[in-house]
Amino acid sequence: MIELLEWFQQLNAHDLRLADLKSESSIFFAYVILGLFIKKPVLPLAFLSCYVLVNASFFQFLSEYQVYLIVCVMYSYTFETCLTRQSKIACGIILFISITFAIDAILYGVNGYYGAHQTVIYNNIEYIATCGHIIFISSFISIERILNSFRSFIDSIVRITANSDYMLVYMYNNNKAIK
Repeated sequence: MIELLEWFQQLNAHDLRLADLKSESSIFFAYVILGLFIKKPVLPLAFLSCYVLVNASFFQFLSEYQVYLIVCVMYSYTFETCLTRQSKIACGIILFISITFAIDAILYGVNGYYGAHQTVIYNNIEYIATCGHIIFISSFISIERILNSFRSFIDSIVRITANSDYMLVYMYNNNKAIK
């Protein structure tokens, strides 16, 4: 997947803002891992297509509020693929953020383009989008499954080492200290 980003870099070296690629590449990497684990490639594809839509110069004929509304449409498709209530709420947060960006671009932009007026949303647009994506990615992670797997791993280690004399003495002393 990183090769795909490098291909876009070679294709549109002047079109993409590569200074912002560090945070987007780590979010994209998290989306790719998430897509592999839950077997839904729509999540990294939605993020990548939205990134290209926002940053590529061949979409400059669109005004910024139109771009954010297209992003909203793309994530509304991913809303249909979310299975849990948490992931639907997190996808709703992404939809709300993109609609907020579009409304801010309409109200405070000149001819639909951002940057004419320095609003709070405009000044913190990368941070708001990054937090929204982190919330969305973390909504797919089951903490209970991770804790149960960790407990079963520790339990298997305890069962394996329970026959050694050192572990028996250690466990005896710990139980004695607890009581």
